[in-house]
Amino acid sequence: MSQEEDNKALFYRWFNEAWNSGEYTVAHQIIAPNMQVHGAGGQPIEMGPDGLIGLISTWRSAFPDGHMSVDGVLAEGDLVAALLTWRGTQQGEFYGVPPTGKGVVCTSVGIDRITGGKIVAGWGELDMLGMMEQMGAMPTVGLGDTARGKSAEWGPGDGDGMPRDTGTNRGENKRLMLRFVQAINAGDRDAALEIIDPNNYVEHNPVWGAHDFQSSVQVYQALREAIPDLTFEGDGILIGEGDMVAVHGICRGTHTGSDLFGVPASGKQVAWTHSDVGRVSGGKIVERWVSADTLSLAQQLGALPSGG
Repeated sequence: MSQEEDNKALFYRWFNEAWNSGEYTVAHQIIAPNMQVHGAGGQPIEMGPDGLIGLISTWRSAFPDGHMSVDGVLAEGDLVAALLTWRGTQQGEFYGVPPTGKGVVCTSVGIDRITGGKIVAGWGELDMLGMMEQMGAMPTVGLGDTARGKSAEWGPGDGDGMPRDTGTNRGENKRLMLRFVQAINAGDRDAALEIIDPNNYVEHNPVWGAHDFQSSVQVYQALREAIPDLTFEGDGILIGEGDMVAVHGICRGTHTGSDLFGVPASGKQVAWTHSDVGRVSGGKIVERWVSADTLSLAQQLGALPSGG
């Protein structure tokens, strides 16, 4: 098998054995001792295998029937990106939240770097704010699907998130996806419209509540009205396979405009991590999945208390 296929197999093993079966010994087999986690919805995670075991046991103890489905995986070189969905019923304490008996759905985008058969670094954005709102543990302050009374699933779309059409130009697809993410964050509707196929475009964006191009434009317009100097900075993580591309980066800006999450202009500088996965067809983006650390953003604004 290729390096990419080996890395995908390791990725599936990690979720099937550790997350879904509670076989924590696998962590010491495939997690590097100095493995670093960059972002996980505000969750405190220690370095290395024991830190990941602590994270997973927190989730499995709170949601004994919990299951992490892998909705799509793409790989390039030493990087693997996945679309994920956690489903479960809260029957135990979760970061100080007493058992509620409520079922939750939490989508996420996970990215790992794998070297020598070991996961050495990970980046993760998840709809933690939406999940906390589903449990009734936090006020409904977000712009996402949960706050709007809608399902927090990825939603229906074209395919299952797996790479297809391996004959496409990986480099061009990556440039196209990065251009789109930068255009939509910059509020340049016309530039973004040139990059997508408006007749077939579908967005899976439960963290912001967008499901087509128009609703996506409206979300970023609202963000820019609140944060006029909003920028997106890619951090060098750009993964392409077949017709799929994953982009990771950081959104930054200053809250000097309209209310955001119910908070009036605060003058605060805010930053949150963001992951985008897109599908390209015929030189145009036709499908996009989004996850972002909206919980951290709400906490920075003061809309929600910090901490678990």
